[in-house]
Amino acid sequence: MSKKEEVKTEGTTEGKEGKDIESFGAEAYAESAKAVREVGARVVLSLTATILIWLFGEMVFIPIAKSMAQVFYGYPVHSIISFIIAVVLAIIIFSVFWDIRKLTSGIAGILAFEVGKVSGEANIESFRHYRIALDGIIYVIVVSLAYLLFADYLGQIHPAIPAVLLILIVIWSVFALWRSTRAIAHELGRHTSKWAEELEKRAKK
Repeated sequence: MSKKEEVKTEGTTEGKEGKDIESFGAEAYAESAKAVREVGARVVLSLTATILIWLFGEMVFIPIAKSMAQVFYGYPVHSIISFIIAVVLAIIIFSVFWDIRKLTSGIAGILAFEVGKVSGEANIESFRHYRIALDGIIYVIVVSLAYLLFADYLGQIHPAIPAVLLILIVIWSVFALWRSTRAIAHELGRHTSKWAEELEKRAKK
């Protein structure tokens, strides 16, 4: 193969890679924009309702219930109120969990594309690795924040419930973060291998 053909081939390859990068970016931004349009408002309204219910329960309803001495079927009033609020919060959070997942996936896709674009090596495999890594981290953050909302109310029902739930969340979080770390390790390994190959080529020269 002549030098002109080699240059032409390299130029064609670079052109394809450039198109691939642009297609990844266009797809990521399109998916994110679509997700925001479809579910963004619902997520904001649901989270606002969740926060308001939590605040009123914590600052108004629970203190009032604790001042009452009545007991129903062996449960004090504040435990019953806490159970009702916890159920309502659970329904709201689970109803928008899929929407939150779509939003976080869109954001993760954009971040993965930007990181890959900066490194100049955006491809399908890297895109998926970055997305898995970011998704795992975001999911752990969301679940941890949800636990903070539930912990006090669950503790009013039974002191052991928050402890058991926390143990389950920690176990799940370890696996989720391990999966994210593994995805990052794949990318680091790929870059390290490429760097080692370049060093070997230079050493041979």
